[in-house]
Amino acid sequence: MSSAADELKIVEVDAGFHRLIPSRFPTIELFERIADGNDEAFKDLESRTNPRLKEKTRLLNGVDAVDGNSPQIQNWNHAPFAYPNPDGTTFFGPELGVLELAVDMPTALVISVRKRECFLSATGEPATGLDMRQLSNRVTGRFADFRHIDVSVETEHRWRLGRTVFEAGLHGVVFRPAERTGGECVAILHVEALGAAVQGDHFRYVWDGERITKVYDFRTATPIYPDDLRTKTSLAA
Repeated sequence: MSSAADELKIVEVDAGFHRLIPSRFPTIELFERIADGNDEAFKDLESRTNPRLKEKTRLLNGVDAVDGNSPQIQNWNHAPFAYPNPDGTTFFGPELGVLELAVDMPTALVISVRKRECFLSATGEPATGLDMRQLSNRVTGRFADFRHIDVSVETEHRWRLGRTVFEAGLHGVVFRPAERTGGECVAILHVEALGAAVQGDHFRYVWDGERITKVYDFRTATPIYPDDLRTKTSLAA
């Protein structure tokens, strides 16, 4: 009798993918706004209880020690797996650390805008500007092809499918996100599938107290409209 894992369509992935993370432009030291020149002391204090750094230390000191320059322990790559999302992700429950990336910047921006809107709405934030930074990674590995699956189906069904992928030992899934059904994303289960994260452009999200109305590209000073990104294939406004 064949198992559910035997029925998975598997694709080989070797391509660049993108995400947006909160940032500052121009960039500043992590504790610059509160450290009053004592950045190193703040870093030392924070590192004593940081689970990501504890896991990094474990990896570096393990029997099969990881190269200190490896993408596996690069902060931007390592953190999503050290801090699982308590709400779970598209195809995986909260017990698994997962990183979701988009194959193109319009898709990455639409997803990021939606996540920021949900957070800002939940916290009742007044009108403000948010600075975000592009990160890009090469992704290589064996992924289940879920591009035919409607991600609007119930969460438990999607998580059951994801559990099958995890148990099959695959690197994750390829899927089409609800925010931009013409786009593609990968949900990555294993950091080994990631190349080094490379910093890209900076953006500012304009939050009016109810929604993000515009996105500004610092490099081109071009306004981008989130509604347009859901259908357009480029970042041109």
